[in-house]
Amino acid sequence: MRILLVASLVVLARVAAADPVVLSTTNDIGITAGAGEEQIGSASQGTLTAGAHATQEEITTDSINMSSAESNVELRSGADGTDAAANIAGKLEGYYAGMPDRPVLGLYADAELGSRPALDSRRDVGRAAYASSGAGFKLGPAIRHDNNVLGIFFTNIAGSLQAQGSSERATYVFDVDLYYHCRLRAGGPAACLHVMDTRSTGVSGGKQAVVSDFYFARWTGLDLGVAYGEFGVGVITDTVTLGIDDSNGKQLATVMTQDLPRMTVGTYDAAIATMVGPIEVNARAKRNGYVSLDGDMSIEDRAALTAALPLAPTAKLSASAFIARTHWWTSKTDPGSHADTGGGELALDLAVHDFDVHASTGVARSFYAVLDGSAPDAPALGFRSAIDVKHAIKNWVPR
Repeated sequence: MRILLVASLVVLARVAAADPVVLSTTNDIGITAGAGEEQIGSASQGTLTAGAHATQEEITTDSINMSSAESNVELRSGADGTDAAANIAGKLEGYYAGMPDRPVLGLYADAELGSRPALDSRRDVGRAAYASSGAGFKLGPAIRHDNNVLGIFFTNIAGSLQAQGSSERATYVFDVDLYYHCRLRAGGPAACLHVMDTRSTGVSGGKQAVVSDFYFARWTGLDLGVAYGEFGVGVITDTVTLGIDDSNGKQLATVMTQDLPRMTVGTYDAAIATMVGPIEVNARAKRNGYVSLDGDMSIEDRAALTAALPLAPTAKLSASAFIARTHWWTSKTDPGSHADTGGGELALDLAVHDFDVHASTGVARSFYAVLDGSAPDAPALGFRSAIDVKHAIKNWVPR
């Protein structure tokens, strides 16, 4: 790992040095504190929050180099007791303008404690708080000629741990984009064709399994005239075996699917982003395959829509909605179960003097209608609302 890290930093230095003319550099450091109230079903809690973030972004004529770090702590107290949540995250990226999802180099790490599933979360964990941590790197050899970028073997390798109660899960991600060709645009996302874009996720914990998404072809940044689009077709399969080797090529472990039905099904991913007058609209439909924390093989078809309307320079109204159908199997002999979920949320963000106000309310048929620690066997109607007021204690942005 040490050799890979040093080599990656050298690659980043070369990308940044390819064009020494710096057009702009932005630094943002902030510390915030806030208070609020949230309601999940009939349970209400008061919240106290504190957070800090730091971001540096350097834009040259050829690329964007960005580093960031953030942390947040939240204390929640109500009639059912007191609990807390915290998270910390950091990343370092270098990528061509308009291509943040294919960095030439990306290093990242994060950890969360006391996180809780949202109303629209997939059927992945129990109805309770959970903890997670992870780290990884992205490496994408690419060359640019005029406004064209050619890349081969973009690689994302990561690992993470999740824990909830007595259940634990280790996850290994191996993401490889065999070949891609992108055309850069000024003021918009790059138009890209990806060939054999694959992502394999190995899971060990309650059960051992590997779920892979193979996209034969995937198009991103499609210019549709009045909108930008994405589209991909492929298969989801749990018939792949992952081998984990050390730096000398010696196999340390093998991950394969155990006691779950073997399946290979078609998959899709389609999205569109556009402006309808002053309203920013984003929509996506996608099929996802995964293994839940308790070891269920799951396939979810989901459609989601978000819309945001600026009401004033310091006010924004947003709305989101989703519908999903989930199938899951607990063993090879399980005939399978399925359930439908869906719902929506309204949110309002305001800046009043030195205070940021966020208010939201949502209703959904959800696996997480309540948070009582039980398994999410069947969805039910749930309600959530929250209001937060934050104040920037320190915010420094050099010009």
